[in-house]
Amino acid sequence: MAEGLTCGQQQPKPHTRSWKPTRVVIAWHALLQRRHALLIAGLMLLGLALRLWFLSVNALDPRFSMADDGDYYYRAQRFAITGQYIDDFWLIRPPLHVFLFALLLRISIILGDPTMGLTLIRAVQIGLFLLTIPVGYDLARRLFNPRAGLIFATLLTVWYPLIELPIHTFSEPLFFVMFMLHLWLLLRWRDARHRHWLVGAGLALGLAALTRSPALYATTFVLGWLALVTLVERMEPGEQTVPWQHTLRAWLDQLRNLHFLGLTARRWAVFLVAFVLVVGPWTFRNYVVYERFIPIDTLGPPNLWLDLLPNRRENIALLQTMPQADRQAFAVGELKRILSDDPLRLWQNAWPNFQHIWKAQFVEDFLFKSNFHTRPLRAVWPLGILGDLLWFGFTLCGLAALAAPLREGPFRLLLLGWLGYTVLTVLLLHVEPRYLMPIWLVLMLYAAWALSAPAAMLGMLRRSRLSGGLALLLPAAFLTLFFSYRTYPEALSRGVQREWHYLAGARAAAAGDTAAAVAAFEQMVAADPRSIDGRVELARVLLTQARYDEALAVLGNSEANRANVLRGAIARARGNPDLAAAYFRDAARWEGEDLQELTLAWLAPPPTTYLNLGNDLDYGYLTGFSFGEQAELPNGDQLTYRWLQGQGRISLPLPEPLPSGSRVTLRMAGGGAGTPLRLRFSDGTSTSVWVTGGMWRAYRLVVPPALVGQQHLTLRLEAPQFIPALQDAAGKDLRPLSLMISAVQVEIGTVE
Repeated sequence: MAEGLTCGQQQPKPHTRSWKPTRVVIAWHALLQRRHALLIAGLMLLGLALRLWFLSVNALDPRFSMADDGDYYYRAQRFAITGQYIDDFWLIRPPLHVFLFALLLRISIILGDPTMGLTLIRAVQIGLFLLTIPVGYDLARRLFNPRAGLIFATLLTVWYPLIELPIHTFSEPLFFVMFMLHLWLLLRWRDARHRHWLVGAGLALGLAALTRSPALYATTFVLGWLALVTLVERMEPGEQTVPWQHTLRAWLDQLRNLHFLGLTARRWAVFLVAFVLVVGPWTFRNYVVYERFIPIDTLGPPNLWLDLLPNRRENIALLQTMPQADRQAFAVGELKRILSDDPLRLWQNAWPNFQHIWKAQFVEDFLFKSNFHTRPLRAVWPLGILGDLLWFGFTLCGLAALAAPLREGPFRLLLLGWLGYTVLTVLLLHVEPRYLMPIWLVLMLYAAWALSAPAAMLGMLRRSRLSGGLALLLPAAFLTLFFSYRTYPEALSRGVQREWHYLAGARAAAAGDTAAAVAAFEQMVAADPRSIDGRVELARVLLTQARYDEALAVLGNSEANRANVLRGAIARARGNPDLAAAYFRDAARWEGEDLQELTLAWLAPPPTTYLNLGNDLDYGYLTGFSFGEQAELPNGDQLTYRWLQGQGRISLPLPEPLPSGSRVTLRMAGGGAGTPLRLRFSDGTSTSVWVTGGMWRAYRLVVPPALVGQQHLTLRLEAPQFIPALQDAAGKDLRPLSLMISAVQVEIGTVE
């Protein structure tokens, strides 16, 4: 007992003054908040600039694609125009992104410019991705600290895959946004315990499930997390610091507590009701249409069946012979039969797929793929290389941070569930880079924490041998996978040589030095013999020199679309129109970009004074038209033609300079009762023509005097568009059309 105090007396406490934040401290916090808000606004502007720049160099267009993006676009177009949603591809697909695309396409139709629909789709997707920057900042701030929020927001802004993704019409852009949104809403609920945040999280995950069905099964992660959060909040503070055996006993006691069970059930109900409100109507639609319980789609079992067997195309064709409702049931039955005979066959591709996850994606595409498939990899390589470096860094840091002891509570378990589930799905099926986004989001988030407080994280790892060992083991395993997958230093050296020769060849070709261009592109092919792009560039120059046999030899047996474009150009130059048309027609079907725009800029077609449109020999002369079609005239003759789609251009190299008094004749027929056409010559002179509807007529125009002496004639055409399916309920033509053009002829010196 202290001296001078009797029993029962209490020692007086020293005089203290309760601490209150001063005005300076409050002002400093407000300043920091404003500073962070300004930084986030700056990151959003930077993100917008990067995505617009990527869009400016991107040639991929879903309107010319036979892949998933083309299927989504045309489903949306039909739904926007006719109100019909039909699963006409080989399986039932998730619908939400298609509905979004259809809404934006419908808006473009209402505004009078159907071609604006794709621009609106990309604008909305870019806008949604820009919103992930402040959402990501707040997510990391709530989970860790404001500095981690800034780092995470910066990665979301500049990482190359997130710059490229919103430009394309896949399901993953909307899924990624909804996935992030549901994580953020769960954190908001954790911090505020307001029910509306939990409702929002259920709605967001439901929307994510309607874009990619794996989110349907991830509801179990959220339910488990809600139960853990409820357990932790009901434990006494001291119970979280005692040895784990006592903590586990306290948790087991809570599991027998009716109040805990009731509270957890209520939270589950709030989340699940919101989720079902989104997913339920689509499930009901599937049941009404197909008389089967199909919550979202039928992609999983058929894709797994196809990946376990050879001859994928033949098996897809087999599925397409069945009614849509029976395809998944057939695939499930076949899977059961296969796995009953060989249970381990399910994992036959697991190790190769696992290796594919941990590769440098841009470097892989840029250096190892023989064909860029029209992606603008060469134009964006600085951003792509930076993206791979950032990926390498945040993967290492993120794996180490995930090994650290729990600091953020059960939320890490929710994210680990997503990470493991995503890895499992690609192990069983196949790896697409866009499927891996949940993995990289988790690692990016934890890397932001590690980089925001490295000393604190290292201290946590040093205090725990298990965590410290895992923090060394996981990055070491990643490094082993990464460097054993490819010999990247050698590949980079070869790639630098290849690109150096490409630049030299491109400069020489632009300067008209074809000999130097041939030499440079030959060196490019020698540096990387597998590169189809190098062979195509060399063949293009050989084509301009009329060295056709050498060009074909360089192309070899490549089935790349651009190789077929050059084969078509060679066949046309050699006077083999049937073969040329077949090559051009095949390339137009599979190219994934506007083949008319490409060939107009890419080829130097033979000079002519007469161009027949629609026979597939007109590539290199025009752009802005639909595919070729045939019509029968009243006298029984056949003609080919193309529909102008709003705005187009016809570019004719002429065999001799234009003399005075030349005319241009266009054989045309308007749509409906007639179509006003505005035609502008290359000197800026314009004229208007009323094109009679449904009747083929020749329209003659005088070439402006300013073009006398020119050996190249360019016509720019513009006419209002209509969509046949909107005018005729029984019509199936969904294209925006203007008028039909069958032929263009330049009549030399005929006007007196």
